[in-house]
Amino acid sequence: MAVRSTAARSILIHIIHHLTNPLSRATRDADMNSIPDLIRACFRAYETKDRSAIEPLLADDLTFSSPVDDHIDRSTYFKRCWPNSQHLDSFEIEKLLVDGDQAIVRYKATTRDGQSFRNVECFTVENGKVRHIEVYFGSDTAESVNDQEIKSVVEAWADAIRRKDVCGVVDQFLPDSVRFYLAPPLIADTPPEKNLTDWFATFEGPIGHDLRDLTIACSGDVSWCHALLHLTGTKIDGQKTDLWYRLTLCFRKVAGFWKISHAHESVPFHMDGSDRAALDLKP
Repeated sequence: MAVRSTAARSILIHIIHHLTNPLSRATRDADMNSIPDLIRACFRAYETKDRSAIEPLLADDLTFSSPVDDHIDRSTYFKRCWPNSQHLDSFEIEKLLVDGDQAIVRYKATTRDGQSFRNVECFTVENGKVRHIEVYFGSDTAESVNDQEIKSVVEAWADAIRRKDVCGVVDQFLPDSVRFYLAPPLIADTPPEKNLTDWFATFEGPIGHDLRDLTIACSGDVSWCHALLHLTGTKIDGQKTDLWYRLTLCFRKVAGFWKISHAHESVPFHMDGSDRAALDLKP
């Protein structure tokens, strides 16, 4: 894998010199305990999805860089990167080399669906906390990162509907999004906050909103996905809702974040002249 910055090349040169210089080995062995433990603890927090475990390990002025992130700060790191922990199952650290306050880690990560990939990360540690992380990966991993981030947006949207969380749903959309809902009109013209508030009020208790067959495609700063959704619940008049519908979402990446720019929901209708919606279909 090609190293893509002067800083990273410098770290590698120092580490190679450090490892091959016998006069420095005693010093190296004395200094390597705390930094490896710190780095392993960061990866362990991702495995356990424990944000409270990783927060004390990261400096307040943390910066993070990768082929898809340009020196983002700590707050943006938790918004963009931490949600991906939900899709990761385990990390196998294959190499961990330390030189002074810097370290390079090569690891194999396995996702919850059984796929795996390898990355190299450069850590800079200051006062016992991680000050900077720089990640290197190829185009295949970049595509996977986008897919995982988009999947997180879709899951956050679906979960907010389950909880009838108006702000949680609206936060996933761009302000100028175009929405084609199941209900009239052809193009939603009511502010989404009011639309959602009125719709949620028709249900007694939580809403069932389960995704399946989610498929994502991405090109540059534009992406789209399609899926089937199972909508269930009880209306305030006691009527039961139980239907499957088709979903297409389009996304744009704005200021480093994927947001929904278009939503299209639909169900087929019977072509027998009755014009009845086919609400009883199941995958």
